[in-house]
Amino acid sequence: MLVAVDERDLAFVSHGPAQRRSFAAYWQSVHDRAIRALTTGEQVLLAPIVDFVYVRACAEAGLDPRSQAGFEAYAARAFPVSELWRFGGESAEEMLVKMRREQDAWATMSRCRKVFGEARSRFGPEAEMWAGDCSDRVLEALVEEAASVVTTSSTDEGWLTLVARMGDVTLGAYTVSVDLGGDRQAVLPRDRERFNNLLGAALLVAASGVLTLMVGAEGRVQVWELSNQRLMPSARGELLLEPHEGGGAESPVEFVPGVPLPQPV
Repeated sequence: MLVAVDERDLAFVSHGPAQRRSFAAYWQSVHDRAIRALTTGEQVLLAPIVDFVYVRACAEAGLDPRSQAGFEAYAARAFPVSELWRFGGESAEEMLVKMRREQDAWATMSRCRKVFGEARSRFGPEAEMWAGDCSDRVLEALVEEAASVVTTSSTDEGWLTLVARMGDVTLGAYTVSVDLGGDRQAVLPRDRERFNNLLGAALLVAASGVLTLMVGAEGRVQVWELSNQRLMPSARGELLLEPHEGGGAESPVEFVPGVPLPQPV
C-alpha cells in the first residue's frame, strides 16, 4: 500500500471527492484499512511516498503526479519487499511515526542510489564494491564494540546513528538498532543494507558527518567524526547534526571518543 505521510504529499494520493479530506481523516482511513486487512490474516506492507522520487517517476512516464493515473501507475511498480514496512497492529499515531521515519529512510536511499550510479558511470563497479567492503567492515567492528560494552551493562540493545552531509545538503541520516541478546541476529538485514548504503555513499563523495554508538541507557555515547573518507574518534558531541533517535537515556549524555575503526584502504 502506497501512502502519504504528511499534509504536503496528500495531494498525490487524494483524487476526486477525496481531495477535500483532511490529512487526519485520510490517515485514519489508512489505519482502518490496515486493521481490516490484518484481521483477515493478510500481511500489510506499506510504502511511503517520497515527493522528489515520485514526481521524477511521473515526469519520466509523462504523467501528472497529482492525477489518479499518475498515482496508480507509480503504486503499481514493484517495490523491493525489504524496503516495505510491515504493519503489526500499531495505533494510528504509532503507525504514522514509523512511516515518517520510513519516508526519511526511503529519501536517503534514493540519494545514495544516485551516488552509486554516478560512481559506477565514472569509475566502474569497483567503486561500489570498495564502498560496500569499507562500510561492511565498519559495521562489523561497531557490532563487536557494542557486544563488548554490553558485557558490563544490564541491557541487550544498542543504537548506531549515522548522519552525513555534502556541504550544506544532507545526504541522509539513519539509526540502526543492534540486538545484543542471546543468539539472535545482531542487525536486521534491512537495517544493515541501509546503513551500509549510507556509509558507502558518504565515503564515495567524501561527505562530512558524525557516527555515534550508544548501548542501553548508560548515558555514554561513543562518537566518530566523518571527514575526508575517514572515521576518526572524537569527543565533540556538538558534531551531532540532529537529535539522536536511539536509546532514551534519561541521565545526562557523556560524549566520548569512539574506539579505532577500520579505515578505507
